[in-house]
Amino acid sequence: MELYKQRLLYPSLSRRRWDWEADKILAMKVPENVATFITKSFDRLPSEVLSALIVLSCFGASADISLIEVLEREIKQPLIAPLEAAVADSVLGKKDGKFFFMHDKLQETASYSMMKPEERCLHHNLYGQALAFVVVREKDDRYLLTAATQINFGGPQAVLDDNQALSVANLNLDAGKKAMSMSDFFSAHRFFNHGISYLQSGHWNEQYDVSLELFNLAAACALMNAEHERLRMLTGEVIRHAKCFEDKFRAICISITLLFWSSKLPEAMQQISLTLSSLGEELPVAVAQSAIHYQLDHTKALLAGLSDETLLNYPAMSISSKIMTMELFSQQFINYTFTGDCNAMPIIPLKMVQTSLTYGMSPLSGVGFALFGNYLALAKGEVEEGYRYVKIALSLMKRMPSIAHDSEIMYYSAHTRLRVEPLQSANEHYIVAHRGAMASGAVRFAFGCAFVYDNSSFWAGKKLGLVVNSMKETMKQMIFYKNLVMIGPRGPGKMQQSGVRGTR
Repeated sequence: MELYKQRLLYPSLSRRRWDWEADKILAMKVPENVATFITKSFDRLPSEVLSALIVLSCFGASADISLIEVLEREIKQPLIAPLEAAVADSVLGKKDGKFFFMHDKLQETASYSMMKPEERCLHHNLYGQALAFVVVREKDDRYLLTAATQINFGGPQAVLDDNQALSVANLNLDAGKKAMSMSDFFSAHRFFNHGISYLQSGHWNEQYDVSLELFNLAAACALMNAEHERLRMLTGEVIRHAKCFEDKFRAICISITLLFWSSKLPEAMQQISLTLSSLGEELPVAVAQSAIHYQLDHTKALLAGLSDETLLNYPAMSISSKIMTMELFSQQFINYTFTGDCNAMPIIPLKMVQTSLTYGMSPLSGVGFALFGNYLALAKGEVEEGYRYVKIALSLMKRMPSIAHDSEIMYYSAHTRLRVEPLQSANEHYIVAHRGAMASGAVRFAFGCAFVYDNSSFWAGKKLGLVVNSMKETMKQMIFYKNLVMIGPRGPGKMQQSGVRGTR
C-alpha cells in the first residue's frame, strides 16, 4: 500500500501489467513497523536457524554454499540444514550455488543487528581464522581474500596476542599480493593497509621483513590509486627505517615516479642522478654528439659477432647494484622524453645494452634493446638492424617475463614496428601493451600507448569521431589517476614525436 501511495508501484493500462520503480524501492528505508514485523518473525525461528543466519549475515547479503560447507566443518556448528530450513520459511533464497537474504534489509535489520558491535568483531575474527586455517592447511588460496576480509572486519582488537597479530599481517600481505595479481589495486591497497594496522610497536626492529614488504607494496598501490599523501607517508617510513640502500630502493623509485606524475621533472631527474651516484654510476649532464658516436661505436663493437641465439641465452644479471642501475636508466629515459632532451636520450639505450652485455641480462634488458632498436631504425636510418634488436627485445621479454616491465618493452618495441609493419596491424600492438600496462599498474605506459595509438589511428584512417572519443577517455583516466604530466606542453603529438623519433 505504501509503495502504491508513493507512486512506486502502479498499474499500466497500456502495458496491462503492474510497473514499479525498482531503484527507488530498493533505496527506501524499511518502515519501523516492517522492521519490527521482520524481527518478530525471526524471533519465532528455532535458535539453531537464528544462529546460522547470524553466521551468514557476517558474509553480507549472500554467500557461496561451498564456503558455508567449509565453515560448518571448521567451526563445528550446524549451518547447511538450518539455512535450508530458512529457505523453506522464505527468509532466505537459494540460487546459483548461493544462500542469499531475500532482501538486504533482512540481513541488516534482523540478523546482523542482533549482535552487539563487540560480538560482531569476535564472530568475524572466528570465521576468518577458520578459513585462514583452511588456506594454510590445504595450500589452497580460494578462500584467502574472504578469510582476510573477515578478520579485518573484526579488527586488531579481536586478535588474541602478538603472534596472532603477526599471522594476520602476513595473511593480509598474501591477500594483497593475490589482489594485485588480479589487477585489483584498490582491494590490494586495503589489504596492505590492514596488514600494517596489525603490526605491533617496534615492528621495524622485530618484524622487519614483513614491515618492509607491506609498506613497499602499499606504496606501489597508493601510486596506482592516486593516493599521493598516503604514498608519501609510506615511502617516508621505508626510507627512514630500511636497513640498507637496497631495501630503500623500491621506495625511492616510487617517489621518483610520483615526482614525474606531478610534473616535477627536474626534481625527478635530480633524484635519479643522486641515486645513480650512490650506485657508482654517472650520466653526463651535457651530452656531445662526439660522445654519442663513441658510445654507439663501442656498443656495436660489443655486439659484433653475437647471434640472436647467443643474446637470448646470455647469463642472467645477478649484481643487485647493476639491476638497480638498469631501473634508474629506464626512468631517466622517460624524463628525457618529456623534457625534450633529444641530445641526451640516445645515451640511455646505449648504456643499458652495454650494461647487459657486461653483467648479464635482466628483465629491463628488453627495454634497452627495444630503445636501441628504435635509435638505429628511427634516428640512424638502419631500419633492418634496428628491427632485429626490437625483435630480440620481445624475445628477451618472453624468456624473462616481468609483470612490471613487459608493457614497457611492448610499448617501445611498437615504435619501430610502426615503421616496418603495416600501419593498421602494427598499431594494434599498442592496444596489447595498453592492456598489459593497466593490468600491471604501469599506467604511465598505458597512457603512452593510448596516445600513440590514437594518433596513429588517425593516420590509419580510423573514423575521426572514434579517435576523438578514445582521446577523451584517455584524458579522463589521466585526470582520475592524477597523472598530469602528459597533458602539459608535451601532450599527445609531442609525446609521440619524442617517444618514437626523439633519439635523432
